[in-house]
Amino acid sequence: MHSLLERQLKKTGVNPTEQSESFQRLLALVDAVYHQSDEDRRRIERSMEINSRELILRNEQIATAERKYRDIFNNVSEGIFQYGADGRFISVNPAMAALCGYLHAEQLKTAINDIGKQVYVDPARHALILNECALHGSVKNWESEIRRQDGTVIWIMESTRAVYGSDGQVAYYEGVMRDIHARKVAEAEREQMQQRLSAVARQAGMAEIATGVLHNVGNVLNSVNVSASLCADHAKTSKLPGLAKAIGLLEEHRADLPAFLTQDPKGRQLVDYLGRLNDCLLNEQREILTELDSLVQNIEHVKQIVKSQQTYARTAVVQEKVPVSEIVEDAIRINQESLERHRVVVVREFPNLPPLTLDKHQVLQILVNLISNAKYAMRGCAGERTLTISAALRTDDSSRLVLRVTDTGVGIKGDDLERIFSMGFTTRTDGHGFGLHTSALAAQSMGGTLTAQSAGPEKGATFSLEIPILAEDQAVEAGKAA
Repeated sequence: MHSLLERQLKKTGVNPTEQSESFQRLLALVDAVYHQSDEDRRRIERSMEINSRELILRNEQIATAERKYRDIFNNVSEGIFQYGADGRFISVNPAMAALCGYLHAEQLKTAINDIGKQVYVDPARHALILNECALHGSVKNWESEIRRQDGTVIWIMESTRAVYGSDGQVAYYEGVMRDIHARKVAEAEREQMQQRLSAVARQAGMAEIATGVLHNVGNVLNSVNVSASLCADHAKTSKLPGLAKAIGLLEEHRADLPAFLTQDPKGRQLVDYLGRLNDCLLNEQREILTELDSLVQNIEHVKQIVKSQQTYARTAVVQEKVPVSEIVEDAIRINQESLERHRVVVVREFPNLPPLTLDKHQVLQILVNLISNAKYAMRGCAGERTLTISAALRTDDSSRLVLRVTDTGVGIKGDDLERIFSMGFTTRTDGHGFGLHTSALAAQSMGGTLTAQSAGPEKGATFSLEIPILAEDQAVEAGKAA
C-alpha cells in the first residue's frame, strides 16, 4: 500500500482488513492512483531535467556560434556590411572601416549618411548595383571605384544582396567588399607593358621583314650575277670585231669588189667567213637574249619579293592561277648556278596538276629558301647529292597542295627539329636563321604549314609545305581584300 494512503488510514483509525470487500476494492483503486501519480511525477521531473540540460547545451551552442561569428566578423580580411535603403550603414566590420579609411566601425557608420555619394566615386555605379539587386536579387564580383576618408581612390570588388522583410519590401542590403586596387594597378601596368612590347615586336617584325627581303633578294641576285657575268663574257668574246675586219676588206676593194670576191683568195674566203660569222652572231644573240630574259625575270622576282614582303606585312594575300610546275621550275632556275656548282642532281616528281590558285610569289619565296638550304646541306657530302622536289594534292583533301623538298644531306638532329623554324636558329656556321623562320611565317599567312622531317644526322631531310588552294571566287575576294 502507498505510504501516504497508509498514514491517512492510521490517522482515521480505519483498519483495511476489517472493512468490507467493496471498501477494500476502493482502497486498492486509491492506492493505484497514488502510485500512478508518483510515476507521473518522476517522468515529469526526468523530462524537466533533460529539457533543462538541452536548453543549457543549446544556449552554449548559440553562444559559441555567436562568438565564432563575431570572431569571423571582426577578423575577416574582407569588408562586411549591412546598410539600409536610406543609404546609411547599419553594421560594418573593422575590415570594412579600414577599407574606407576609418579607424573603427562606429566612426564609419557615423560619418556616412549617403553611401552612393560619399563612398562611390561614381554614384551612378551604386544606383546600378541597387537596380540589379532589385531585378535579380544580388550582384556578384562587381568592380567599382570608391573614395576613402583621405580622398584617395581605390578599386574594390563587391558582392551584395537585397534582404526583404515580411511586407515584401527591401529591409536592408548586405554583402562583402574586397580591396583589388593592387591587382588593378598591376593589370594597368601589364597592359602598358604589353603595348610597349607590341611596339617593340612591331619594330622587330619590321626588321625581320627587312632581313627576309635581303635574304631572298640575295638568293635571286646570285642568279642575276650569273646572267650578268655570262652576258659580259659574251661581250668580251664577241665575233663582232671579225665583222669589222671583213667590212674593212670590203671597203678597201670597193672599186674592184667583183674581181676581189671571185679572184682574190682572201675575197673568196671572205664569203664563207661571213656566212659562218652570221651563224656565230645569231647564236651569240640568242644566248645573250636568253640571259637578258633571265635577268629581266630575276629582276622582276626581286620586285615581287619586296612587294610580297610588303603584302605579308599588311597580312594581305595576292592569289593567281598558275601551274605548280612553273613555280617549281622558277625556284630551281633561281638556284640553278649554285646547284650545278655543287653537283646536285635535281629530281622532279609532278603529276599532271591543273593550274591552281595560289599566292605564287609567297610559294616561290619559300621554295627558293628550301632549295637553297638543301643545297647547303649537301655541299659537304661525299656521296650522291640528290634534290627531289614533289608536288601533289592531298589524297584525303584535294583542296590542299603539298610540296616536298627532300635532300640527301647532313640531316637534322632530333633536338634541332623542334626549333628549326625558330627565329635566329641555324646549324650552318655562315647562316643567320632567318630563311626558314620567314618561310614558316609565310606559310602561316597563306593558311598553311611548313614542317620538317629527318631520320637523323647524315640521313637527309624533307621539308613539306602544305597550303590551301582557293577557288576562283575566293581568289577574287582575296584580291579585292588585298
